[in-house]
Amino acid sequence: MNIRGFGRGMDEMLQAFLLFWIPVSMVPLGLWYSMSSPLQSSPLRGRFLAFAGIVLVCLSPWTVPSSPSSAAGHLLGAIIGPCLLIMLGIYLISFSGNVAVGKLPRSDRKIGVLMAGVGFVWLAGMHWWILTPQLVPNEVNPYWYVFWPTFILLTSCLASCSAVTLLMIGERRKAEANTMFIVSGLSFTVLLLGLNIDGPLVKADEFREHLWLAVADLAGIVVGSVLSILVFALVIYLYERNLPEPKAITPPTESELKQVSTLISAHIGGGEE
Repeated sequence: MNIRGFGRGMDEMLQAFLLFWIPVSMVPLGLWYSMSSPLQSSPLRGRFLAFAGIVLVCLSPWTVPSSPSSAAGHLLGAIIGPCLLIMLGIYLISFSGNVAVGKLPRSDRKIGVLMAGVGFVWLAGMHWWILTPQLVPNEVNPYWYVFWPTFILLTSCLASCSAVTLLMIGERRKAEANTMFIVSGLSFTVLLLGLNIDGPLVKADEFREHLWLAVADLAGIVVGSVLSILVFALVIYLYERNLPEPKAITPPTESELKQVSTLISAHIGGGEE
C-alpha cells in the first residue's frame, strides 16, 4: 500500500514537473531567446515559446488537477483578460499625449480610459459578484487572496507616482497626469470598499487581513530594493576609493605644442603656407 502511494505521488510530481513547471520556465526562456538571439526569426520563435508556456500554465487545472501548483495557473487564466485590458488602457493613455517617441492619436486616450475602466470593473466583479476564481464550488482560489489586495494597493501607488512624475518631468502632460490621478483614486476607493463591504465569498475581515500582508510584502520589497541599491553604491565607492592614484603626465614641450599647432592648422586650413 505504501509502495503504491509512493509511486502515485511520484507520478503526480512528474506530471506537475512536465505540465506545469516546464511551461513556467518556457515563458522567461522564450522572452530571453526573442530578445538575445541574433537570428532574424528568433523573436517570433521566442514569443511563440513564451505564449505556449502561458497557455499550458493556464490549462494546468485540467492537465494536473491534483497538483497544488495548478491553483496558480487557474488564477492566471482568470485574471489575464482584465489585466491585459488595464495594461493596454494605461499604454494608450500614456502614449496618446505629448511624447517624443511612439506618439498615438489623441482619440486613443478615450479608448484607453474605457479599456482600463472595463478591466477594473471586471476585477471588482471577481470580488463582489459571482466571478470570484474558485477551484471547486464555494472555495476561493488561495492565490486570489494574495493577488487582489496587492494589485489594488500597487495600482494606487504606482498611478499616483506616475502622475506626480508626469507633472514634474513631462511637458504638457497635465491631462495624462489627471487621468492617472483618477486611476489612483478609483483604486483607493475600491480598496476602502473592500475593507468595509463583504463579497459573496470574500469577507471584509479576510480582505483586511490579506491587505495588511500585502502592505508588509510591498514594504519588504521597497526596503530590500533600497538596501540593495545602497549596498551596490557602497561597494562601488569602496572599490574606487581603493584604486591607486593615476600617474601624473608630464606637460607637453614647446616643440610638441608647435607640432600639434602645425597639424591642426594644416587640417582646418587656417595655417600659413
